[in-house]
Amino acid sequence: MALDRWRFPAYLGPMSYPADESGPRVHRWTYTAEADEVALVLPDGCIDILVSWSDRIGHALIGVTDLDFAPRQVKLPAGTSLIGYRLRPGATIRLDDVQFGRDDLCGLEAEIDDRVSYDQEASEIIDILGLPDSSVEWAARQQGVSERSLQRHFRKLSLPSPAFWRQLGRARRAVQALPCRAPIAEIALEYGYSDQAHMTREFVRWFGWTPAQLRQQSGAMNDLAQPGLGNW
Repeated sequence: MALDRWRFPAYLGPMSYPADESGPRVHRWTYTAEADEVALVLPDGCIDILVSWSDRIGHALIGVTDLDFAPRQVKLPAGTSLIGYRLRPGATIRLDDVQFGRDDLCGLEAEIDDRVSYDQEASEIIDILGLPDSSVEWAARQQGVSERSLQRHFRKLSLPSPAFWRQLGRARRAVQALPCRAPIAEIALEYGYSDQAHMTREFVRWFGWTPAQLRQQSGAMNDLAQPGLGNW
């Protein structure tokens, strides 16, 4: 199977893994588009390495996604098959560092796991930032550093700012409470928003829907329940 290095947008297909801090840094998933479709990709704080192929392309493509800062649409022609290797939030990788066989992908998952750049301190900070009552200032105090030092640490790792992980992490955690049918105003306060309007603005920013609209979007809710920032 020939492989070309190419940047390809991610679509996370159905899968289920436990959210476990002691779990692996890489999760494998697969998805096949049965018909032409436009998939909505929602920010999840993760990078994916993708292998894709279809009869139309005629050969496999491999690429690495960027972190998303807003929802985006991806066109998938019928018959497109994807194998994704999702990295734990905060983990990064250089595709050039991954050695893969041109005719055999069986060892790719282990190779990716071996090549992932993963900073334990940054991972702990990212987890702290997603807590309901957290803030960048509080997370910095927990690490015994200043906010500026925290920001420098993330820049050194080529990661988005702590504010990104705080805002997206809180929104993704709050989404998990929507199926319980509690009043949206109560969920907003429980997850550290000043009021329902504040949470609504953040949901529209990150997911493109209000909380009430998301409750009606079973596909989006299923995607947001998959491993990612706030529920790895």
